[in-house]
Amino acid sequence: MTGKRFPNLLNGSVHALFVASLIGFCVWLSIQVTRPAHGVTIIWVASGLLAGILLTSPRRRWLVYIGAALAGNLLARALCGDALAEVFSRGIASTLDACLVAFALRVLVGDITDPGKLSLVVRVAMGSTLLACALSALMVAATAAAIGSAPFKLTLAAWFASHTLGMIIFTTLFVVARNQRSALLGRRGERWKFIRSICLVAATTLWVFSQSRYPLLFMTYPPLLLVVFRHRFAGVVVGVTVVMLISVIATVAGSGPLYLVAGASLQQHTLLLQLFIATTCLITLPVAVVLTERIHLGARLRDSEQGYRTLAEHSRDLVVRIRADGHRLYVSPSVKEILGWEPSEVMEPRWDLVHPDDHETLIAAMTALYQSDETSGDITTVIYRALHRDGHYVWIEALARLVPSLQAGFPPEIIYSGRDISRRVDAEKALIHSEQRLRAVTDNIPALVARVDSAQRYTFANAMIAQVLGIDAAAMIGKTVREVRGELDYATLKNHLETALSGKRVTFEGVGAAKGRPFYYQCTYIPDLDADGAVCGIYAMTFDISELERAKQELSQIAQHDSLTGVGNRNKFDERLTLALARAWRTGRAIALIYIDLDYFKAINDNHGHPVGDAVLRELAKRLQKNVRVTDLVARLGGDEFAVIIEDTSVADAHEIIARELTSAIRKVFVVNGMELRVTASIGVGLSRYPTTAEALMLAADSALYDVKKSGRNGYRVVEIPAA
Repeated sequence: MTGKRFPNLLNGSVHALFVASLIGFCVWLSIQVTRPAHGVTIIWVASGLLAGILLTSPRRRWLVYIGAALAGNLLARALCGDALAEVFSRGIASTLDACLVAFALRVLVGDITDPGKLSLVVRVAMGSTLLACALSALMVAATAAAIGSAPFKLTLAAWFASHTLGMIIFTTLFVVARNQRSALLGRRGERWKFIRSICLVAATTLWVFSQSRYPLLFMTYPPLLLVVFRHRFAGVVVGVTVVMLISVIATVAGSGPLYLVAGASLQQHTLLLQLFIATTCLITLPVAVVLTERIHLGARLRDSEQGYRTLAEHSRDLVVRIRADGHRLYVSPSVKEILGWEPSEVMEPRWDLVHPDDHETLIAAMTALYQSDETSGDITTVIYRALHRDGHYVWIEALARLVPSLQAGFPPEIIYSGRDISRRVDAEKALIHSEQRLRAVTDNIPALVARVDSAQRYTFANAMIAQVLGIDAAAMIGKTVREVRGELDYATLKNHLETALSGKRVTFEGVGAAKGRPFYYQCTYIPDLDADGAVCGIYAMTFDISELERAKQELSQIAQHDSLTGVGNRNKFDERLTLALARAWRTGRAIALIYIDLDYFKAINDNHGHPVGDAVLRELAKRLQKNVRVTDLVARLGGDEFAVIIEDTSVADAHEIIARELTSAIRKVFVVNGMELRVTASIGVGLSRYPTTAEALMLAADSALYDVKKSGRNGYRVVEIPAA
C-alpha cells in the first residue's frame, strides 16, 4: 500500500516533532481527563492515532515516527507523575500494540484502502488488535503487580478494554480521515444532510445521557445506523466519535443510564461504558463493511456486464442466449463471420440449420441441461454441424450452461459460446487415420513395441506383446512396468529404465518367462524427448531372441559335449583342466587326473557290431558319472578312452576311493539287447599334491595307465608327481 504522506511543506524533523507532540498530548490528556480514581482509563486515544499514522505513512518513516511517539509517550507520563517503572512499561506497551497492528495490516493486507480487501482488513485488524492489546495488557499488568501499584486483574482488564476501543475507533478515524479528507463530512452536495444526521445522533445521545432514570441506551442506535446507511464509513467514524465523546463526558460527570446500576463502583461504571462503546462499534462497523462491499460489488458487476457485452460483441466466438422454447434472446454479431447469417435471421428456432445426424445429440444435450440444477454451474460441451449460408456445414463446439432468466418468474435459460472447429475436426480425423496406420505397422512388425511415461506407466503397447508374452496389450495401459512384468523381471529392468529416463539410449539382453517357458530377449530403450528437450517417457523395442539363444545353447552343447555319450568332449576337458589347475595353484590343494581305457573294446565291436559298442560306451559314461562327485568332470577323449578330473582331493586318498569305485562299477555285467557282456577297464591315476602343469599331470596319468596295461589290465595304478 502507498501510504498517505503528511504535507510536503514539513520536513522529516518537523514530522517527528509533530508525531511526538500529538501522541504526548493525547497521552497527557487521557491521563488527566479520562483517568478517574484508581487509575482506570475509559478509552485510550494515543495507540489508535499512532497506528493510523503508521498505516498512512511511507514505511521508510516508521522508525522515526515510532521513536518520536515513544518519546512523547514517556515524557507525558513522566509529567503526570507516574512511577519510573510504570512510565517505561506503559509507554513501551502502548507504543508496541500500535506497531503490531500496523505491521500486521501492512504485511497481511497491503493496501487497506482497496475496497476488494475490506473483509480481509476487518478480520486482520480485529485479530491483530485483540492480540496486540492482550500482549501489552499482560506487560503492564505484570509490572503494576510487581511494584504493587495496582491489582493484576483490574489493570489487565482496564488496559485491554481501553486500548482495544481506542485502536478500533481512532485508527479507523485517522485512516478514513486521511483517505477521504474533505469527504469525511459527506460527499459534495450531501454535506448538509450529513451534518443534520450527525446533529441528530448528537442530540439523541445528549438526551439519553442527560438522564439517569431510564435505560435508554438503545435509543442512540437508530440515528447512528441511519448515518451509517447514508454515509457508510464516514458515518461510522464521525457518528461513533460523537457518541463516544458525549457518553464519556456524561459518565465522568456522573450522568447517564449507566448510573441505574445501584451500588456500582466507579470502575464498574467505566467497564459498562467501555462495553457500551464496544457494542456501538460492533453494531455499526459490520453494517458499514457490508454496505461498502455491496457498493463495490455492484460497481464490479456493472463493469463485468459492460465488459461481457463488449467481449460478446467483438468476440470471434458465437455467443447465444436461448429460452426454453428455443427462441434466442441474444445472438452475437460473430454469427455472420462463422455461418454467414445475420443475427436477426437466426433469432427464432432454426432446426433446418442443424445437420440431420446431429439433431438427437443437440436435443439430448439441451434436455439434460434444462433438467439439471441451474445453481450447479455445470458446463456441457456439445459438438454439432451447422449449415453455412453458402451451403456447406461447419463444425461447431459449444460450451453451454444453464443460467437464471433475466426476467423474474421465467424458467432458466441456456447461454453458450460456440466456435468453428472445422479445421480441428479435419486435423483429428487425419491424426486418427495416421494413428491407425501407425498401429497397423507396429502391430505387424516382429518386435514388442511399447511406450512408458516418466512415471514408468505404459501408454502404448502393440499387439505383438499379446502374441509373445500372453499379456493383453489394452490392459497394460495405465499400469506400471512393475505391475505388468512382476517383481522378478522389474528388478532386472529397473536400472535400464532409470538410465533411459536420464536421457541415455540403452540396449541390453535378458531372460524372463512367457507363457510358461523361458523368454530370451534383446531390448532397446530410446528416451522420448519433449519440445524442451526434457525426457517425458521411453520407447521400448524388444525382440524375441529365444530361438537364437536355443541355437547358441545347442551349438555350445555340441562344441563341448560328446555327441554319443553326452559327457564332456576334448574341448570341455581341456578348458576344465586349465581352470582346475589354476584353482589348484591358487588354493594349494591336490588335483588328480584319471584315464580310463576299456580292455579289448575292439573285440566287442568286431564280434557284436558297432551299435553294441556304442551302447557299451553310453552305459560306461553313465556309470562313470554316477560314481564321481558333482564337482568332478567326466569326459570322453576319443574311442573308448575316458578321463575324470578330480579337484579338491582334501579327503585322504579320495583319488584311490574313486578309482576303486569306478573299477568295481565297470566290472558289473553290461546288458545290451538282451546280451550279457563282461567288460573291464584299465585305469591310470595321475596325482599332484603341489602346483603342476597340464602336461605333467597327463603324463603321470598316462604312465599309470601304461603300468596297468603292462601288468595285465583290469585294475588301476596311481602315479604321484613328486615335489619340484
